[in-house]
Amino acid sequence: DLAAALYVGLITDTGKFMYDNTNAHTHRVAAELIEAGVDVDDTYRRLYEHVPIEKLKLLARALEGISRHCDGRVATCYITEADYAATGAGEEMTEGIIDHVRSIEGIKVAAAIRDLGNRGAAARKVSLRSRDGEIDVSAIARKRGGGGHKRAAGFSTDLEYDDLVAFLCGEVVAQLSD
Repeated sequence: DLAAALYVGLITDTGKFMYDNTNAHTHRVAAELIEAGVDVDDTYRRLYEHVPIEKLKLLARALEGISRHCDGRVATCYITEADYAATGAGEEMTEGIIDHVRSIEGIKVAAAIRDLGNRGAAARKVSLRSRDGEIDVSAIARKRGGGGHKRAAGFSTDLEYDDLVAFLCGEVVAQLSD
């Protein structure tokens, strides 16, 4: 039904009502959708409690591989083809991993770096999140042909991991010194 679909969009676009795009109007819309018959409990269960085990195994590998860089200001996780093969997970199962990286205390930017397999020049996809909005990650992404918003952005790249981390650190340091 339409109300349920709109409610799902509202939940996901606002990060479960946690992102800075959440305001009083957002909650009024949510209330109207609930009054129209949306089953909140069922919606949350369908969205967040039907996770394939392969996705959880991929998440575990990603979290195990988290690294901090630039005096702790940047945190990265790197998901490789070997991670997909070992867990049986597909690339679509990386959704949400970046949120765990962003939750690390003291960082400014989180990056989830994913191998894309045999895709030529764009061998990796990078998702960026700004923890507190101090760093405009869309500006970083645009420098590599990507885009997004101030607090959430991404791009594809052929940079090797170490060069990519150096690029990210340079951009974060530059924004902090402006």
